[in-house]
Amino acid sequence: MINFFLKLFTILALVIPPITFGQELPNEIPKLTMGWYYPTINAMVSRADFHSAVDLWIKEYDHSFKIKHTDVKLYDHIENMRADFDNRKLDMIIAPPLLIVNHFELKTLADGFTGESTTNEPFDIVVLARKASNIKTVSDFKNKRLVITDHDELGKVFLNSLVIPKFNQPYTQVFSSTHSLLKQNAIIHKLFFSEADVGVVYLETFNLMAELNPQIKKQLAIINRFPIKSPNYSYFHYKFPDTLRKQFIKTTLSFNNTLRSKEILNNFRLTSLIECTVESLAPFITLSNKNKQLMRLLK
Repeated sequence: MINFFLKLFTILALVIPPITFGQELPNEIPKLTMGWYYPTINAMVSRADFHSAVDLWIKEYDHSFKIKHTDVKLYDHIENMRADFDNRKLDMIIAPPLLIVNHFELKTLADGFTGESTTNEPFDIVVLARKASNIKTVSDFKNKRLVITDHDELGKVFLNSLVIPKFNQPYTQVFSSTHSLLKQNAIIHKLFFSEADVGVVYLETFNLMAELNPQIKKQLAIINRFPIKSPNYSYFHYKFPDTLRKQFIKTTLSFNNTLRSKEILNNFRLTSLIECTVESLAPFITLSNKNKQLMRLLK
């Protein structure tokens, strides 16, 4: 399944109305540059498929207004994205919120948008456990088998925030084994077939798989959860023209109010699009600060 933001921008391409940019002629934008953190979507879409999807979006975008220059970049390293953002080579970034908090200056960000899960619940990070493992709380994690996804910095930091206060050790030293997998559904399969005891996934993934197999909820329990609207948050550079940014957001929110837009959202397994404010990063700032304090205590 193509990452949510690929779907979101395809939707934008279909319904976004004409926009004017400063003193430019109507329906013309000098440039739009976007940076995407690729490790969070590499399990769902190849680089070639990603660029094909974005190319289609850009062509549809031109039906509403002309973008004189468009550049979409994939980044394997968040540090490189940060450098280009600071140097104004990017107008917008799409990345996991914890990485944004840890690598970007908040004062350089302006509000963007994101989407809500098709399950009508937050995406949320959840720590799952096999009920047969007799795991009731974090205190029962010692010497159990853990599975977690690659590049899931939020899952790892959240897990440490739970484990360190209990064991005075990071999670890598608490579990008897730790295995990283590329896809979240593989984690649930490992738990379901008793090949692991504890796993960290999105609640959205858990709920979707449980719809297909109700036995999953009978065999797995949610031990802890951390709130998150979506795996990736999008923000504009604070120097991006404010009137244009607000028009993007206003148009995005309007998708929730028309029959045609709702049909499009439904086709892409989305319930609604929402504004993503810089203030939405507050829980991740708190978690990041807590993690830094805990890690200092271990030294």
